[in-house]
Amino acid sequence: MAVPLASATALDVGAAVPLFEAHLLRGPTTTAGFQQQYDVAGDGQRFLLNVPLDDAAGSSITVVLNWAAGLKK
Repeated sequence: MAVPLASATALDVGAAVPLFEAHLLRGPTTTAGFQQQYDVAGDGQRFLLNVPLDDAAGSSITVVLNWAAGLKK
C-alpha cells in the first residue's frame, strides 16, 4: 500500500492505494506464529516476494550424501 502525504501547515494523509497484487506462498509459521513472506531489498528499491512458480512441477533438486569423503582425496 502507498499513502500520499502533504504537509503545508499540518500533515495531510491521503487514502491508501495498493501498489501491486501478490499471491504469496503459505509456509510454516515461526514459534511466534508469524510468516515472513516478503522483504525489502538492501538498496530499498525492490520488494522480494515468496511467490509460487507456474512451472514448479518440473523443478528438481540434487542431494549429495557423504560429500565430505570426496574432499579427502
